[in-house]
Amino acid sequence: MPGSDLRQTFKMFTPLIFAIIGIAVVASPILASANGKEPVSPTESASKKVVIETPQAGGGVHVDEMQQTQCAVMIDDFNEYPSADDWDIHRMNKPENFQIQSKVVRDGKHSLAITVFGDDELDSEGNLKNELWVARQKRCKFGDEVWYSFSFQIEGTVWPAGSTRWVIGQWKEDSGGSPFLAQRFDNGVFHITVQHNKIRKLVAQADGSYKQDYKDFSRDLQQMLSLDRQGFRNKNDASRTSGEFLQSGMTLEELKEAIQKQDTSKFPFLADPETYSDYPGIKIELSDNPVLPDPTDGWVDMRYRVKGSREGQGIIEIWANGTFIARVTGYIGNDKFSGDTQYFKFGHYRDYDRDDLQSTVYLDRFRRGPHRSDVD
Repeated sequence: MPGSDLRQTFKMFTPLIFAIIGIAVVASPILASANGKEPVSPTESASKKVVIETPQAGGGVHVDEMQQTQCAVMIDDFNEYPSADDWDIHRMNKPENFQIQSKVVRDGKHSLAITVFGDDELDSEGNLKNELWVARQKRCKFGDEVWYSFSFQIEGTVWPAGSTRWVIGQWKEDSGGSPFLAQRFDNGVFHITVQHNKIRKLVAQADGSYKQDYKDFSRDLQQMLSLDRQGFRNKNDASRTSGEFLQSGMTLEELKEAIQKQDTSKFPFLADPETYSDYPGIKIELSDNPVLPDPTDGWVDMRYRVKGSREGQGIIEIWANGTFIARVTGYIGNDKFSGDTQYFKFGHYRDYDRDDLQSTVYLDRFRRGPHRSDVD
């Protein structure tokens, strides 16, 4: 019968064929190890492919399939427009708000200018949001130790009243929760916060805000609260009276004590003061001079050591202009999350306040990596 000889041949050599296959299966990982490479399973290889779906202005979704390269070293001096290899450029859908410019520069020839206007289109939650996001394929795992450094400054119109929430840099998990670490600019005062679930702590604030003229501050606030009561402002911030904001200036030791106690009456610029607590699960160790530079006066060079933890093993260390500011340890992060990564974004995320707002934050010399030497 045709083909019978072929079947006989196959039967004869079947044991030999399976023996060869078995040797290949056993030898494959050994050869991989001999070459200094760990064998990668098909499942592991596939898991490094990520599908990115980014909502676009006017409806629709942009979809990318990209290779995951978690926590790779990133270096960007912004001499060119941000690259899709490192940044989620599909979120930068308003070119007039993201510009490479050469007039305000920390080093080199260019920096990235991110601008917010009071009459920009609001997002679905009523916020003004112009931010540069790290690309999904470059995100790091939450809980890994990661170092960051960058230089920034901010200029434009700022009104020191009304408790307008304003975030100018944040580290978030895959969740809808608040950032576990944030640079904030509420009412024009640069400060840094950490968070566990809904509990927030102030870590440090910029120089000068506790020395400002509180009479002017109180008068401005009274005017803003009056507008609130008459319904002329969208921001509902009439829960505190102007008298509560009228404080005398603090000494450095009083400032440190107020931070340790999270005494929000000493920090009238804070938005959402009810979220701050002296929760013992987050400990703050302050340096001898834990005062941040004012980014409205010029460039500020920041360095962060970041390791989140939902089990109380987190650590964050902060330097500004080469000076150690503070160390935070304990529970850092949100118990509700939808993935295992963390990501950084920088720019403007703030409440709507008034149409004549215009402010620009400049970003330069961005570095990220698993070691301090990657960012120095």
